[in-house]
Amino acid sequence: MVETISSRPTRSSSLQVTNAITRQKKEEIVSTIRDNLKDSVIVFGMRFQGIDVPTMQKFRKGLPESTNVFVCKNTLMRVATEIEEAGQWQLLGKDTEGDNCWVFVDENSIQDTVKHYFKFEEELFTQAKRNAAKGQEVKPPTSLTTVVMDNKLLTPQELKACEKIPTKKQLLATIASLAKQPATKVATGIKQVPTKLAVAIKQISELDEDKTKIVGSLDLPKKDA
Repeated sequence: MVETISSRPTRSSSLQVTNAITRQKKEEIVSTIRDNLKDSVIVFGMRFQGIDVPTMQKFRKGLPESTNVFVCKNTLMRVATEIEEAGQWQLLGKDTEGDNCWVFVDENSIQDTVKHYFKFEEELFTQAKRNAAKGQEVKPPTSLTTVVMDNKLLTPQELKACEKIPTKKQLLATIASLAKQPATKVATGIKQVPTKLAVAIKQISELDEDKTKIVGSLDLPKKDA
């Protein structure tokens, strides 16, 4: 029996992972997972049982366009990560139980995806507590089951810290901004910059003051033998 996904509402309007009957469908799902893994830097699983379809659709729509969401059995996730090319993702689904909604995050959408997930988790929990009877114990409607980045398992706290990871665009903007600053300020601000590199940066910056010089004419520090 082959496992696949179903996004059609059940009587309780919740998502369910159902069984199919064709091997072809199973292979298609594994192929889709592998395609998503290729462009991902973070992948995490989240519980979704009991969450209705409109709520999950709202979650999906709030994600960056390049972030993909996929629902499948853990066994299929394990099969998808068994090949050598997907080696860094073999921790996915390894010890995960229950049905999972998997979120595939590329390098350009880490900040927005992580922020959106934790906001979604908090809003659901707040709503659940508001709807609960007085004195009733309330559990979060969703939570993280597995988070993997660079072949390492992350805790929820570590994933949340990824909210501060800048995008490639932000990094380029920062570099461009630093390039406009006097070299001495840059070297002072980055204490780890080796002395020789700091000197080289300073001398190259002086080209702006002396238009008769070129980089090749500068007496730059030589590499150690």
